[in-house]
Amino acid sequence: MSGGTDSSVAAILLLEQGFEVVGITFRFWEEGENYHLQDAVRLAEKLGIEHVTYDARDVFREKIVGYFVAEYLAGRTPFPCVKCNNELKWKLILEEAERLGCEKVAMGHYVNIVHENNHYFVSEGKDPDKDQSFFHWGLTQAQLSKIIFPLGQFFKTEVRTLAAKRGFKKVSEKKDSLGACFCSSNYRPFLKSQIAEPEKFIYTGNFLDEEGNVLGQHEGFPLYTVGQRRGLIHLNRKVFVKEILPQTNEVVLATLANMYKTEFLICYVNIVDKSLFTNDFDVICRIRYRKQNTLSRVVFFENGNAKVELAEPLESIAPGQTAVFYKNGKVLGGGFIV
Repeated sequence: MSGGTDSSVAAILLLEQGFEVVGITFRFWEEGENYHLQDAVRLAEKLGIEHVTYDARDVFREKIVGYFVAEYLAGRTPFPCVKCNNELKWKLILEEAERLGCEKVAMGHYVNIVHENNHYFVSEGKDPDKDQSFFHWGLTQAQLSKIIFPLGQFFKTEVRTLAAKRGFKKVSEKKDSLGACFCSSNYRPFLKSQIAEPEKFIYTGNFLDEEGNVLGQHEGFPLYTVGQRRGLIHLNRKVFVKEILPQTNEVVLATLANMYKTEFLICYVNIVDKSLFTNDFDVICRIRYRKQNTLSRVVFFENGNAKVELAEPLESIAPGQTAVFYKNGKVLGGGFIV
């Protein structure tokens, strides 16, 4: 229970469906007074349910913030929300559920779970503008068997209306959270603040073209991401960050026409079942959260990595981000882009 609209309404719906509900709020990252925790505690009291607070700030800083910094210093673009889902949040909540004797766990995410042919699948939520299936490819079959998503069949507008009608007007009017919980806007000042001696890692270097010619100076490679167009240098053409070279502190720029690829590698792959993939281009691949679907096929390697082949080229495929595979609205799995 974050104290926000979605998790609050999820708790309300579960109670109305006859479940015995225990609320849990994780303390992951806090700056100043923790109003979200206070709101969650007050809501639990109003609903008459038990509430537990779990202080995970140290492990969050180590596993998620540490990963965030390390990825930028390696020239990659991190995806902390997926990393947190895959390696921290769901692991902790399932452990707490077992400790508390709870049979199921629930969160206020706009996704569904489908049980089909002895497999559990994350599937797209009803609200296309809020669907969060893209973030949940890392869930295992064992985890999915214990999860409920009460909001999967709702639009966000319906959830707000439901909260207001149940007498939770303040809950219904809460703003949506955007970006990573610890860094919701420009990541660069935050990145510098998390490095003991930033000048050792972030210093002036060269912008190069694809032939290796120097085009100008940049402020340090960790401050740039693949696909970035703004904040570069002024040329007589639009250019984008095509590649980041941490070893030499160089950033390669290219025109949009040269930003496209037809294949890429992924690691830390998690899939429901390899037999769901064929040699045909019949799986939808998404490398971005919204409005991007490309037919693909996936070739699995023995080392647990895989190659993704695309039926049509995609631009700005950024190492460190994720590729997620869908078929008929169901998530087949995904991995981190190498």
